[in-house]
Amino acid sequence: MQTLLEKKVFLISTLSADPDFILQHVEQDKIITRRDYRNLNHSNHTQEKIVTNLLDTVMNKGDAMCHKFVDLLQQEEVQDTFPVLKELFNCAPTSHKQDNEVKAADEITEYKMSSVPRGVCLIINNIIFDPPFSNRPGSMTDEESLKEVFQWLGFTLDVHRNQTTEQMKDLLKTYSQKPHDGDCFVCCIMSHGATDGVYGTDGAIISKDDIFGPFSGKSCPSLVNKPKAFFIQACRGKEYQLAVEVQSDSYEEAKVEIEDEEVLEMDSFEMTTIPSDADFLIARSTVKGYLSFRHSVMGTWFIQSLCKQLKTHCPKGEDVPTILLCVNKEVSQKATRIGLAIAKQMPIHKVTLRKKLVFRVPNNQ
Repeated sequence: MQTLLEKKVFLISTLSADPDFILQHVEQDKIITRRDYRNLNHSNHTQEKIVTNLLDTVMNKGDAMCHKFVDLLQQEEVQDTFPVLKELFNCAPTSHKQDNEVKAADEITEYKMSSVPRGVCLIINNIIFDPPFSNRPGSMTDEESLKEVFQWLGFTLDVHRNQTTEQMKDLLKTYSQKPHDGDCFVCCIMSHGATDGVYGTDGAIISKDDIFGPFSGKSCPSLVNKPKAFFIQACRGKEYQLAVEVQSDSYEEAKVEIEDEEVLEMDSFEMTTIPSDADFLIARSTVKGYLSFRHSVMGTWFIQSLCKQLKTHCPKGEDVPTILLCVNKEVSQKATRIGLAIAKQMPIHKVTLRKKLVFRVPNNQ
């Protein structure tokens, strides 16, 4: 049970990518009953709510079921669906067949990241909006942080501000048709958002298909077999995460940074799932259905943490999904007051990467 308590936020973020899959497996392994399954798989619940309720249900069944659930999470089929679980449990192969598979994987363990420049980092920063949308003060701070870190990482920068929905569509389509000679493509989008997608400055929504679709293998041949990383700062709904009390053996783990409601704003107004094509990484500032927060001077929790963690961990050769776990941890420890409630934020990332994505710092930096 202690493992589930300590890793609850991480597991919610990870398993929410496919709650139906994990529900079917926990029922199949008789960790939950058929009645539990029906109650958990409620059509009105968000993916994150389903997983949260599942973890609570398992923990309420006692240590034996918790151990059984942890064993399930270490099964090969489950870890193939949720690859970041391998990092959590650090499982070793248990057969000669697995040894051979691991050796084969080691030969292609990392995407090439040596071209000069590494590739393009496209930044779309929407700050000023048509009424009735509010503007997004503080977003220039995020832009400067992104420019600093990706220039340091060897990318060519291309910044576009205050784009309408059609302008964003045209820009992304144009980039998908360019010859990409670099080893990687990065796209950072900062705007207001909603469940259906991201808003342009004119108040219309650009959908996830219009954002990611142009870069699929079919639509963008020059990026086939190359990693495509998207970092999206936008709300994905109007709910906000409530703080949950947990016991901790460490003072450092228990610290929560609470900011005043007056200085924080929401990028309210989501993307659903990532494309089926390979080699995508999509990191979003918050899970589906929820707000994300922006300081009117210091920028957003998500982008500021992302830039900080990239600066800290890229020189160590750590891969981007692992770095994003550090972002998840840092952002989840922040909080703000909305009325009498303590509101929090939980970023999420989804991948179809087939190798490790490591942003290698150029030698001249």
